[in-house]
Amino acid sequence: MARARKRRGESRQSSATAPAEARAAKRNDRHAVTAIVVAVLVAYFPALGAGFTNWDDDRFITANPLFHGPVGAYVVAALTRIQFQAYHPLHLLSYLPDRLLWPNSAPGFHALNMALFALALCLGYFLLRRSVSVWSALGAILLLGMAPLCVESVAWVVGRKDVLALLFVFAALLVEDREPRTRASALAAYALVALACLSKTSAVVFPILLFAWLRFARRLSVRDTIRRCLPHAAIAFVFALPVPFIWRHHHMIPAGRPLPVALDVLGTIGVYAGRALVPVNLSPVYPTMAPGQAIAGLAVAAALLALVASWRRLPGPAKFAAVAFVGCLLPVANITPVYFRFADRYALLALGALAWPVARLFAWPRARPYVLVLAPLAIGAELAATAQLVPAWRDSLSLWQRATAVQPRAVYAHLKLGETLRGQKRYREAAASYIRAGEIEPRGIKGPAGLLRTVGEQAEAEGRIPVGTCDQWEEVVADPAFDAQKMGVLIDALDRSKCRRCAPAMLWLALRMYPQTDAAMVKFAKRELDRERPDLAMVYASEIRDPNAEGLAELRRGLGEVSRGGAPGTQSPQP
Repeated sequence: MARARKRRGESRQSSATAPAEARAAKRNDRHAVTAIVVAVLVAYFPALGAGFTNWDDDRFITANPLFHGPVGAYVVAALTRIQFQAYHPLHLLSYLPDRLLWPNSAPGFHALNMALFALALCLGYFLLRRSVSVWSALGAILLLGMAPLCVESVAWVVGRKDVLALLFVFAALLVEDREPRTRASALAAYALVALACLSKTSAVVFPILLFAWLRFARRLSVRDTIRRCLPHAAIAFVFALPVPFIWRHHHMIPAGRPLPVALDVLGTIGVYAGRALVPVNLSPVYPTMAPGQAIAGLAVAAALLALVASWRRLPGPAKFAAVAFVGCLLPVANITPVYFRFADRYALLALGALAWPVARLFAWPRARPYVLVLAPLAIGAELAATAQLVPAWRDSLSLWQRATAVQPRAVYAHLKLGETLRGQKRYREAAASYIRAGEIEPRGIKGPAGLLRTVGEQAEAEGRIPVGTCDQWEEVVADPAFDAQKMGVLIDALDRSKCRRCAPAMLWLALRMYPQTDAAMVKFAKRELDRERPDLAMVYASEIRDPNAEGLAELRRGLGEVSRGGAPGTQSPQP
């Protein structure tokens, strides 16, 4: 009797405690969500005062006639056209609220980006809460969500596609993790994966991420895991199949690689791993060859070999981290090389994939004393670094000035800085940026073409040549029938015109379009000196690659004498 009464008392106490524990858990979750929202607001608050940039914000928003036209035409075009070298209709349709509420207000776009990012982190938090405590889940999601590597995706208006992909990937994992699994939940997961791929095609990695989750987080058998992943793999295949053809059609695949393919791919993964650990000198664009990429490739190869050798002894979170992180980087690992070989935004999904292993590390009893001390310090340092980086996205000038400062070998950064300065009619500074781009890329034509455009627009603004002359030059040079002989005639005509500074710029472009041997350039340079055209002679001299070319020493002496005599002289074709 006494035992029965005791059991009934314990049962009543347990039933009374359960609702209280549930209420406490919900309260803690609300506090965690509040903390995530506050952290995003603190880190990205400067973005609310930012404007649009010329880093694709113009193509997608400010200079896009479809965006500013009828809403119906914009929706139809988003659903039926390949736009901006990709098929990503949901990304384009996500700008409809902005189009209807604040079509010309950049702060509105930035605010919606921040809200979507906060929502994505909240979904990630609730996914982690299914296996770890509130504090472990919150610490892990803040540690990864506040990383400076996320700044490009959140502070850049057009970076919304990456945020949307992360949001739908977390949502799909939440649905797939639900037990018991029903037909409705399975269909919902398939739909969410399709939405992720419609936001950004690199979300096709979801089957790899799901495999890692089911196998290492939920410990399903290999057979059951594969069975669950196959429908998602079919969806991913449908979206991934046309991508290489789209890239090739839009000339996004370069002709060569800086490294052998295996070392290039492993090095790319290593570069992203390094930036995730040490996020310094971050930029919207990077040089074609990352510093230390070959060493990073060898390090990744060694790490993969070590993982394979010790795979059976590794804990589940470590296995998950290896499979998910590498898997999420495969679309951007330069297996098929692309024009922009590296970008911070490419790593957002891979960072999100690390959330669960980090949460499990935080929950590990042996690590708890260190986590309690180091995690807040790390999150605080990340918050400070992110808040410091966000203002670089305030406008085009601040963006490209910082990019050229931290990545001085990034050709495209100098080109965009030149474009920005030229738009502000700061012609001399713009010319210097284009010259630097041409020097970094010895065979490239974009630097010389930008310089020609700059000196031409300056001449138009000063009334020395008719307005529209620059456009005529571009049409003439782009004509398939245009050749080196016609280029020479055009250069002579420019040298006799009121825009004499245009002739050296046109010659520089000509030498990039129609390369000459060093011997020929020495000959041509001497001829220009004899014709008293030292500016053109110096352009020829600047393009000679062999420092021991025959006649070069004599040519330099002649150029030096002209320069000392007061003629304009420089080894770069400056205006």
